[in-house]
Amino acid sequence: MENNTNQSQSSEQPYRRRSRRRKNGGCAGTVVYVIAVLGISIVLSLVTIFVANDVFAFVAEDANVPFTVSQNAQIADLSEQLDNAGVLHYGSVFKLFVNITGKNQSVLAGDYMLNPKMDYTQVIRALTQSESKDTITITVPEGYSVEQIKKLLLDNHVCTEDAADKALNEYSFKHTFLEDEKPAKEGWLEGYLFPDTYEIYKGNSTVVSTINKMLNNFDEKFTDEMQEKADEMNRSMRDIITIASLIEREAQKDDEYDRIAGVIYNRLNNADAFPFLQVDAAVLYGLGRTSGELSKADLEKDTPYNTYTQRGLPPGPICNPGMKSIQAALNPEENDYCYYVAMPDGSHLFATSNDEQNDNIARANAAFAEAAQKTGE
Repeated sequence: MENNTNQSQSSEQPYRRRSRRRKNGGCAGTVVYVIAVLGISIVLSLVTIFVANDVFAFVAEDANVPFTVSQNAQIADLSEQLDNAGVLHYGSVFKLFVNITGKNQSVLAGDYMLNPKMDYTQVIRALTQSESKDTITITVPEGYSVEQIKKLLLDNHVCTEDAADKALNEYSFKHTFLEDEKPAKEGWLEGYLFPDTYEIYKGNSTVVSTINKMLNNFDEKFTDEMQEKADEMNRSMRDIITIASLIEREAQKDDEYDRIAGVIYNRLNNADAFPFLQVDAAVLYGLGRTSGELSKADLEKDTPYNTYTQRGLPPGPICNPGMKSIQAALNPEENDYCYYVAMPDGSHLFATSNDEQNDNIARANAAFAEAAQKTGE
């Protein structure tokens, strides 16, 4: 019995010692874990503080920082450049902010003055809604489409593409003659941006006023007397400007504007015999082009502007016509011509019958072949 007891006691002692060792080891592990968690928390807190300060500019140096955008770019693409310039400290965070908030807009090439005290939103606003005190003179040629005018603005670094699109396609201008065209949509200003020379300010915040100048110019040029004349012809302003845009794109010789207008009206007023205007310039517009040869497939393509398949006038103007074309649309030449075909020098051959038109087409084809041969020599 004693032996058994002693054995039992001796066997229990090692067990107790091992238990104490494990308990001590567990306490040490807990301490290490707590220290690690506290350390990570402190680091994350510091990172959060620094990042938040960068995003919101709670504590930042007050300084003017010249910043140059060499060519039109997206805001997110400028994050590293802004970081290097000292406008902000975490370019990658700025890029993430821009993408998450959906503010990755175009920035106009040019010089900007930024400040590290600007928060991220203020930096974005300064880059996208800038206004320059410098003016630029641009000339909108007669016959330019809205898309060509937009390209003219972009090529002259007047504004970014985003700003141009919003002004041209979304801004609801208040001119009376546009009321029937609302709501604002892509292409709704076609025909009403009057071709002229304009002195304008550069910058995204001024592009609406630039377009407004063109619309005001149209409003002044299209007089009450012109509207009365359109009413006498039983035509709306939109009809007149649409016809004028066709004339603008088709006529190249000064003495042919009124004559081509006469051909268009002869076909419109005799729709039973001529259900289709067959104006190539309108077909090109529907294809997103302004020039070039038309193939058989092009002439069969189903677009609203295909005057070979759609009856009557196209749904709206195909360009912004000048005063000469508008006057021709209001005062067409009285003639019997119902056909015309272009010659290499830009003039046209006119015909009263289909047979005469076929003869003119043959003459025109021979003239173009001869011109091509001379060019190749």
